[in-house]
Amino acid sequence: MRVVITHDFAETYGGAERVTREMAEEFPDAPVWMLLGRPAVARRMAIADRWHSVLPPRARLLSGYRWLTPALPRLASHARLPEADVLLSSSYAFAHHFHTANRAPHVCYCHSPLRFAWSMTAEYKRTWAGGRLAGAGFDLLARQMRREDRRAAERVDRFLTQSPYVGERIRACYQRESTPIGAPIDCDTFKPSPDPDAGDFFLLCARLVEPYKQVMTTLDAFRRIPDARLVIAGDGPAMGGLRAAAPPNASFLGHLDDDDLVPLMQGCRAVVFPSKDDFGLIPLEAMACGRPVIAYDGGGARHTVVANVTGRLFAAQTPEAIAAEVRAFDPGAYDPAVIRAHAKNWDRHRFRARLREAVERAAGGQATAADRTPAHRRPVGAGALRTGPAARPGGYDGP
Repeated sequence: MRVVITHDFAETYGGAERVTREMAEEFPDAPVWMLLGRPAVARRMAIADRWHSVLPPRARLLSGYRWLTPALPRLASHARLPEADVLLSSSYAFAHHFHTANRAPHVCYCHSPLRFAWSMTAEYKRTWAGGRLAGAGFDLLARQMRREDRRAAERVDRFLTQSPYVGERIRACYQRESTPIGAPIDCDTFKPSPDPDAGDFFLLCARLVEPYKQVMTTLDAFRRIPDARLVIAGDGPAMGGLRAAAPPNASFLGHLDDDDLVPLMQGCRAVVFPSKDDFGLIPLEAMACGRPVIAYDGGGARHTVVANVTGRLFAAQTPEAIAAEVRAFDPGAYDPAVIRAHAKNWDRHRFRARLREAVERAAGGQATAADRTPAHRRPVGAGALRTGPAARPGGYDGP
């Protein structure tokens, strides 16, 4: 079976890149195409010998590719990909705009419909488009991106996704059903320490992109609790501004490989997860290490963090709400073995088996008719995630 994999950007190594790496490992002969990436990130994704970047991976493009946003859908749709039996895309932006030379059946693992065009337009507008004229231009761009995004979604034969939360967004934005297959956690790498004692710091791991990751909000929270220490692992375009605004009890470690990240997760009091992510691998990786999570009660965390069992959920993305949870947090109230058992529901080997089944069904033409039917024309319950008493707190409960 010939598979071609597409991805958006490999600028830094984050959750989407972890998912794409699992795809590439499950289909080791598949070339991996993306709009732009760093060779170092491609090496970490274990695709150094088979990745293709539509744009040349030059420093100026890697730092400023967001300014090319109006042209990126067309760049993807006009790229010359080889023939295949299945196109498998890992998309949070434009990867589902790609197509193969023979228009192979397309299975899209959708991390999220394009955030700035659909779900976070107001937040991105406040950050990137100050002033009336810039705001009007941003609104025009968002409308254009929604049109192009929806057209690309219509050409997808089957949508996969991480959680019911993203499935609802796919239905709302694209009028399409999706199959939740979870997301991959490497429970062999992320595992508890032989010494289970918690350290004296809280940990935030994130791609440093504001306002999406809410790092500044977390810094403001720890400014209110100077006796609590915050360690931040990650890099991104907002690093300079965040570091300049940080209180004395916050420190930045930059980008870390798993070998350096795992000991931090094993030794922290808790991982703080303030963003409304579509899924969020970091909370589950922390839980696989046996550590609890303090997470915002929204997005994918609602389906992965079990209150008072694997962590705590706070109701508002505000410094006050985060500070209150940190002050009240008791790491001794959590059982590392119970936390890890919960995380293992998302183990990478289970994920890959579900992924392969979906791709093989597409290659055999078994999924196309039902999955391409718009959601509003499908029978009630079609494609729905199974729910019931077993759905919580056991993690993934799809097909």
